[in-house]
Amino acid sequence: LSHTNYGEIMEKERKYYQKLLKVEKDYKKQTLNFLQAFLGGGLISVLGQTILTIYNKLLKFDMDTSRLFMTLTIILISALLTGFGIYDKLGQLFKCGFAIPISGFANATVSSAIDYHKEGIILGIGANALKLAGSVIVLGVTSAIIVATIRYLVGIII
Repeated sequence: LSHTNYGEIMEKERKYYQKLLKVEKDYKKQTLNFLQAFLGGGLISVLGQTILTIYNKLLKFDMDTSRLFMTLTIILISALLTGFGIYDKLGQLFKCGFAIPISGFANATVSSAIDYHKEGIILGIGANALKLAGSVIVLGVTSAIIVATIRYLVGIII
């Protein structure tokens, strides 16, 4: 390539790059999505803390038992809301703020069970209930093993 051709190619590349940079981003929509997700996750957190306080202070359970029952209660509420078709509407409103916590895991499991219930208890619900959530379980267990191994090895070294 001659020096002139190289300059023309670079100019075309620069113009193309500038065109890519001019793609309009809807920052208002992105900010709104962020705030909705933050609010949704925050609402689940406040609900969880309220339930934890009820179990611990009002019902006088020890903290470990209160945490267990709080988690189970959040899962139950999410499953019921999914069954009644309310959770999906809340998920549309609160974006990933509702999808990431344990409530999202419950929603994925119940949604799969609802989708496949017509195929029967064993081949429908039993075989497919954890279809969407299965990857979460596998990756969660794998991550836990890796972190525990690193922690163990660091403990030996230090």
